[in-house]
Amino acid sequence: MIEVPLQIERAFTLPVAPEAAWDLLADVPRWGRLFPHVETVEPLPEAGPDVWQTAMAPLGPPVAAVRVVYACRYTPDAAARTLTWTPVEGVGNAQFDGRATLRPEAGATAGTLRLGAVLHIPAPRFVRALVGSAVRVEMARMTDTFLDRMRHVWDEA
Repeated sequence: MIEVPLQIERAFTLPVAPEAAWDLLADVPRWGRLFPHVETVEPLPEAGPDVWQTAMAPLGPPVAAVRVVYACRYTPDAAARTLTWTPVEGVGNAQFDGRATLRPEAGATAGTLRLGAVLHIPAPRFVRALVGSAVRVEMARMTDTFLDRMRHVWDEA
């Protein structure tokens, strides 16, 4: 088993007023499903309030695909338009933490996203560098896709 730590930071702009952007950000299952390969975002009441468990479709080559599962406690601060999440230990094979912050910007909403994670991947240690690099590249790509999907949520409305 190898551990792959990663950190991703992005700035983004959403084409709506901060109130509409906050409504999306405060709805964890709704925006969570915008992330590529996410199959479910479900409450985990036995872990406490505001805890959600996320399960992703298996990722990687067919012979070594890994399903990422994790749970986080989400803490919204509506006044600051900030959502923070922290990992729930003992759930799944990954720990995610992060923070998203929104602010008004010329008829739209600007935001920042910081995402940290540690993924536990069943692979031999000698391929750690190769697997780690591939995971980091894929997570960055998936984060960019997620932000693009967030920008287009209102296109369908």
